[in-house]
Amino acid sequence: MFIETQSFTAEYWSGWLVITDRSSNEAYPIQLRDSKTGRNITRQQFNSAIKTHGTDKACQTFCKLYELPSTPCYS
Repeated sequence: MFIETQSFTAEYWSGWLVITDRSSNEAYPIQLRDSKTGRNITRQQFNSAIKTHGTDKACQTFCKLYELPSTPCYS
């Protein structure tokens, strides 16, 4: 899967979604897993986001997921 817009390039490769912001040339590798089964759900969630919100909004949202901390925060 390879998708290009004026703002982003998104490529799904070997279980990872790699989104490149064309303005800053930064790459955001993202992988989502189901917490119960451990299965990779990245492609399914990304395709669903594109259908409901459009490609640019889906890319923006998934880039924000990359920026979240990788370890859970406990309060």
